[in-house]
Amino acid sequence: MANYSENDKNNILTHDVVAKEAAAMLVEESQFIKAINRNREKEFAADKNGYKVGDSVRIRIPPTPVVTDGHVFKQADADENAKERSSLLTIDTQKHVGLSFGAAEQALSLTKFKERFLQPAINSLATTVDADLLQRAIVCVNNMALMSASELHPTAAWGRARTLMNRALAPSSDRMCMLSSDLTNKIVDPAGTLFNPTAEIAKQWKEGYIGRSRGFEFVESEHIYRQLTGSHGKTGMSVSGAGQTGNMLTVAGVTNGQTIKKGEVFTIAGVDQIHPVTRQTFSAPLQFVVMEDIVAGGTTATIKIYPEITPAVVAAQSKSNATVLTSPAAAAAITFTMSSDSLVEQALCFQKDAFAAAFAPLKVLAGTEGYTFNASTMALRVMTGGDFGNDSEGTRIDVLYGFAPIRANHAARVVAPTA
Repeated sequence: MANYSENDKNNILTHDVVAKEAAAMLVEESQFIKAINRNREKEFAADKNGYKVGDSVRIRIPPTPVVTDGHVFKQADADENAKERSSLLTIDTQKHVGLSFGAAEQALSLTKFKERFLQPAINSLATTVDADLLQRAIVCVNNMALMSASELHPTAAWGRARTLMNRALAPSSDRMCMLSSDLTNKIVDPAGTLFNPTAEIAKQWKEGYIGRSRGFEFVESEHIYRQLTGSHGKTGMSVSGAGQTGNMLTVAGVTNGQTIKKGEVFTIAGVDQIHPVTRQTFSAPLQFVVMEDIVAGGTTATIKIYPEITPAVVAAQSKSNATVLTSPAAAAAITFTMSSDSLVEQALCFQKDAFAAAFAPLKVLAGTEGYTFNASTMALRVMTGGDFGNDSEGTRIDVLYGFAPIRANHAARVVAPTA
């Protein structure tokens, strides 16, 4: 963590010193924020005088191209390969924490101020922001591995999660798994030192670090979102109408008032995952995740899903970014992975670039004192204002940020056994 000192001239803390120290502490205390891509702020407009809720940047996602057989150039394949996808990262969330920063506090040493005021404030802010970003991430992930109560190896489910990410062509570098203390105990106690090379044994007891296994750096976090499932059953739904493609799926077999929750994962009979390049089937069902909460208004419902249903070939033309061989058949059975009406504990495995977050600077308002710290990967404002009518003043630390899943299939969830 960066080390900033007080104003040496008058030994009084200033807003810029507090803002710089607070930003460094915020990153240090936020495991998920540190682990994902935060370089998108530079893609916003060059004007750094302050952003507002609603500002956004469109992040381009390269296609998975079609490879053409033979020496003859095929324009239709080239056109497919030019179909770049994108994800919109919108600055949509502002959070702040109140801070005492009057004359008495300004006269403290930075060390004392940090211990008494800044650390508790940043701990609360970091916990809240980290938990918010983790929830947004985890409910977008379709790959899910179920952890059995009688695994032959304590990390076997993470091996299955690794397979799911590999099948989606997730890069092998910068992979991490975040899991709760309960899940940590389930795998660390039985596994002993299996996570290590020996040099890492000491880290198991520091800063939530567990070790490295199955290609992941394991880190403990109490901010992991526990998935709430809807009131529908695991089975009973089916596809309503053949030939459906894209990110919306109409299903039958629901009843009026039944709920489906964002983040629930399901499979469709006969819809298997394929290799994105070779188009060969893995002979295993592709998993889809529900992207928006649904309350059924009748016997059918339309669900927003990820990934999109994109057949490998449509009208004799190979499609880029293909996910399945063919569209689901009419009345194909749908099976949900988790039980209904449940609160499910889970871990999140991900490659760094699967998600993106941006922290944008807020300007210091007229009539106040403050400072906006703005670096390439973090922005934070400390601002003090007075209330003339009530003879009082208050200080606040604000962050303004946004989040977007970029390649959510470059992540996977491990779901703990319910019994």
